[in-house]
Amino acid sequence: MKFKLVVDAGLELIETPVWDYRKKGIYWTDLFSGDVHFYDPATKKDRLWKTGRMIGAAIPTDDETKLLCSLEDGLYLMDLETSELAFLANPEPGREENRFNDTRVDARGRIYLSSVSKKYGTEAYTPDMMGGFYMVDTDGSIHTIEKEINQYNAIVWNSTNTRMFVVDTYHECLLSYPYDLERGITGPAETVIRFTEQGMPDGMSIDAEDNLYVCHWTGQISVWNREYQLVKTIPVPVGYACCTGFGGEELTDLYLATSRYCYDGELLRKNPGAGGLFAAEGEARGTMDHYYPIHL
Repeated sequence: MKFKLVVDAGLELIETPVWDYRKKGIYWTDLFSGDVHFYDPATKKDRLWKTGRMIGAAIPTDDETKLLCSLEDGLYLMDLETSELAFLANPEPGREENRFNDTRVDARGRIYLSSVSKKYGTEAYTPDMMGGFYMVDTDGSIHTIEKEINQYNAIVWNSTNTRMFVVDTYHECLLSYPYDLERGITGPAETVIRFTEQGMPDGMSIDAEDNLYVCHWTGQISVWNREYQLVKTIPVPVGYACCTGFGGEELTDLYLATSRYCYDGELLRKNPGAGGLFAAEGEARGTMDHYYPIHL
């Protein structure tokens, strides 16, 4: 698999590439600025919207003119025509020391999101600076799944919606929750993979055969089958692989968000394109991220 740099953004940390099949392009986010981008592979043009706040994810909705945005202080709907933000929910009101991180929607329209200390990844961070893991149900009610976590990333479901997978970045492992589409999570998480050899995990995507593609900040993507066996390791062009997302007409293109976090001049020279968006022709068909149903 050969990755090609498609947006030479040079940003500190970009995240959450999510394909919009209606517009035949991919949304991606700049964590620290809060900017939302849309890359059109046909025209090779990249469009930008500003939120003015740190962002965890931007997810298409059933209305092509609106995005679900997980910002540092809660969930919002962004109007893509005016850039206006309409508040939806904040599972952690008053917790200004935290920000919301990776966010996803299940096939029924439930929103899952985690929070993390704004100091995470800096020398000022200590392990007692905790966030939480939450679910916002289709009726707007907020439910706490985990009260004290350090950092979770990447939320995906298998093809039968019987397991929900979450990356525990701080403890470098993969968690699996038993899942029922009618009820949501039905039991406690189980640790199913420990990334002892791959290094720090970040984002993740899943293909149509339930293989998991886990990004690592060690210049690689590890691929695991449904029995949690390592299938292969895919090298990537830069050291910090943040998150992947499948796209293209047949969902066979693999997009990769990367970071240049704390890179100095020498490291940048060794990692050309770091902090940009890459794409490769994949070897498998991916799955579509669920869109948020505003009109449920």
